[in-house]
Amino acid sequence: MKIIVITRPYFFEGEDKYITYLLEQGIYRLHIRKPHASEKEVQALLEKIPQKYYAQVVLHEHPQLVEKYQLQGFHLNSRCPHLPDGYKGGVSRSCHSLEEVVLYKDQCDYVFLSPIFDSISKEGYGSTFSEETLQEAYKQGIIDSKVIALGGIKPEHASYLEANGFGGMAYLGYVWDKLQTPPVVLSIAGSDSSGGAGIQADMKTISALGGFATTVITAITAQNPAGVQGIEPVSPTMVYSQIQAVMTGMPVACVKIGMVYSSEIIEQITRSLQEYKPNFVVCDPVMISTSGSPLLNLDAIQALENTLFPLCHLITPNLNEAEHLYGSKIRTADDTKLAVKTLSEKYHTAVLINGGHQTGEIIQDVLYSNGEYHFYPSAKVETTNLHGTGCTLSSAIATYVAHGLALPEAINAAKQYIEQAIIASKDIKLSTGYGPLNHFFGVQTPLKAHLSL
Repeated sequence: MKIIVITRPYFFEGEDKYITYLLEQGIYRLHIRKPHASEKEVQALLEKIPQKYYAQVVLHEHPQLVEKYQLQGFHLNSRCPHLPDGYKGGVSRSCHSLEEVVLYKDQCDYVFLSPIFDSISKEGYGSTFSEETLQEAYKQGIIDSKVIALGGIKPEHASYLEANGFGGMAYLGYVWDKLQTPPVVLSIAGSDSSGGAGIQADMKTISALGGFATTVITAITAQNPAGVQGIEPVSPTMVYSQIQAVMTGMPVACVKIGMVYSSEIIEQITRSLQEYKPNFVVCDPVMISTSGSPLLNLDAIQALENTLFPLCHLITPNLNEAEHLYGSKIRTADDTKLAVKTLSEKYHTAVLINGGHQTGEIIQDVLYSNGEYHFYPSAKVETTNLHGTGCTLSSAIATYVAHGLALPEAINAAKQYIEQAIIASKDIKLSTGYGPLNHFFGVQTPLKAHLSL
């Protein structure tokens, strides 16, 4: 089905970036609807949109701009029911009855019929078409591929609309509510006083990727990139209370679990997962830090494997952790394939073996999920700034899943993000040991802004 998106009636900060993102995703048309905007204001928005997408843009006001910017067309409605003399371009129109569809459909490239469902953006604007009415209109040929459903449209309506003959669906309130509301991602992990790993790395990653980070701290560490000097766990009861507070007070989309420290803390995390049943849980089995310091009590490993892993949708051990869980060295590509499949079947969850500890110019992460392998090769970056890579990868995956990506695509996006974060940090010297990643590599600092003038 054709997907059309209509802008909100008011302008807002960053709107051009949202529009560009939607067009990049391959939507059929983008309608700019700004009923109170001046010609100058609409022009200003258009000039922030890449010109290559103009052929997909439709205006609801100021038809003279269609030809000036070589846009797709103009949309007729009650505010502007007629085209100006000499207009050349595509035409669409709003219809609020089947009689209007019959009257205008042949004159237009397509028409909107609304409201099909109760409106999301207009309170009290309820559906006026029963399923029987729509089915009859489809049989009569009134509803066909040129008729686009509008009004309360959500993705789950696609099959219903297709069955009733619609050629597409137009989003308004649903899309903008989703895009402008960051998904809530919960990180359950330890605190890193040096800021490069643990909760701190998770918060940076989730924020950089457009999520809203919430946290549950399992332990406080005194550490820097050279090593861990001390660990003080949070009481298991307090860990559960933190999880309860977040899960009952916020719409958590995904959960990332990092350092869990003890079997008692694992017990409380397991209890909470069973109670709240989050949609997606990724666990980075933090056992040893990049600098070689142990971060998990030995008596907790059995609890991690037996109770926590089976409640997760994905675990992301690095090569050393995977070897510990697998019980054997992993040296070749065939070893990795056998290990990731074995661990997936053992824990009844998807497994991604992070290849960051591999030697050679090309490293490869391997995912085994639902009986299929997925491979993620990347060039190895020569740098000592790798503190917090596992934390960053797992929280990036959780955030991309929260944004709606399927797991294989979420991992691919997360890999691209972490690769850029490593490249952006490789020459930065913040410590004498393993340095941190640059999670905000795309952010313009005051110095960069000054130098670019």
